[in-house]
Amino acid sequence: MHIGSRIRRLRESRNLTQKDASSGIISTSHYSNIESGRFEPSSDVLEMLAERLDVPIAYFQRVHEDDADLQKLLTEYEELLSSDLKGIQNFHNNHCKQFAYISSIHQEILFDLLKYTELVKVGKIAEAQAYYSSEIAYIPQTFFENASRLLLEKYTFISGLFYYFNKDYEASISHFQDALHLTREESLSAKINYNISLALYKLYDYGTAHVYAMRAKHQYIHLHNWAKSGDCYNLIAVLYLEQYKTKEARKYIDKGFSVLRIPMTETHGRLYHNLAFVLMEENEYAQALKTINQAIEMKKQLKCKTLFDSHLLKLRILFQHGDLLALRESINRLQSEIENELEQANVDYFEGKLYYDLGEYDLYERKMTNCIHQLHANEDWKKLKDAARHISLYYESIKKYKNAYKFQELCIEAYERLTMEVKGGVE
Repeated sequence: MHIGSRIRRLRESRNLTQKDASSGIISTSHYSNIESGRFEPSSDVLEMLAERLDVPIAYFQRVHEDDADLQKLLTEYEELLSSDLKGIQNFHNNHCKQFAYISSIHQEILFDLLKYTELVKVGKIAEAQAYYSSEIAYIPQTFFENASRLLLEKYTFISGLFYYFNKDYEASISHFQDALHLTREESLSAKINYNISLALYKLYDYGTAHVYAMRAKHQYIHLHNWAKSGDCYNLIAVLYLEQYKTKEARKYIDKGFSVLRIPMTETHGRLYHNLAFVLMEENEYAQALKTINQAIEMKKQLKCKTLFDSHLLKLRILFQHGDLLALRESINRLQSEIENELEQANVDYFEGKLYYDLGEYDLYERKMTNCIHQLHANEDWKKLKDAARHISLYYESIKKYKNAYKFQELCIEAYERLTMEVKGGVE
């Protein structure tokens, strides 16, 4: 990585043109060559550019010199990320000046990777994504040709997370696999295998996802990390459920409960959620409702981000049980907890089916149409297939064949996307 990349990033962050930055110092064409790395600027030019961009001159001159004291702080920062997230704010308050302008390009990149990790760990995903785009994405790939294995390992892993949260799951898997080849730590290898399984799950590749989830499980058991082992058992159960293998799913749910040592964790909530799904599939509706209510209460106490998913499963159980009054009441209560259009679409789906069963077809059409629009916009092919098929059959039954055909086309599109992406995997 050359000094020009740093100069360009600073100029862009200050909303300056190349002419603004170079005026009175060097020609714009000469300056452009500096930013592109075609020309190495003199010390005098760097000093004037540093003044123009309002940064310490050392930030431009000591780009390849690691600072030993700063390295100790970076090591401490990394340790806090693993052991004491609550202590990080005090750490930043005490050392903000040292991190303001990190002269060493290598150490600045390491800091940026750790900062992204921090934002993800505290749940500030949107802020983390913006930070990656502004501070990490600009790093030229040529820099990593001579980077240390550990720095490249961190970069590829962080990039895997970035693309996962951006829903570019194929790019995410590619970066995670690069990190997997680089790492020598079993704990990180297990985490990467788990993350790859999650990304494959998002691509409906349940068979291959199962392979990576099993690898992660074996590694976490070897490490005696029972909490993470429980997460793996839960993920494997979900993969079996997606393949309609409820008996196998139930077995892994039970194993998940058996390895968890702490009385109440988020994993307990997810396991209860999936157990409720199994019970619903087995037509044990009373027990399914009791279990999903356990999951909901537990997730409320723990403030789990997957709480809404359990509310939706409760709606599904009530609908399949035929308890339309309880379904109506649950939908009404859930309206105040909806946070985005996709959540609204999922509630509209059940409310639409409720109106269908009650014979209120105008309301049914309105709810189902809105639901389908949002599901399509969010590429939720699995739910879109069911919703589009339902309303297509409805329109066919009332001889509105043009509408029936339109929604049948959407159903086929969703089905094709699913069959195109669903694959198998063995090991």
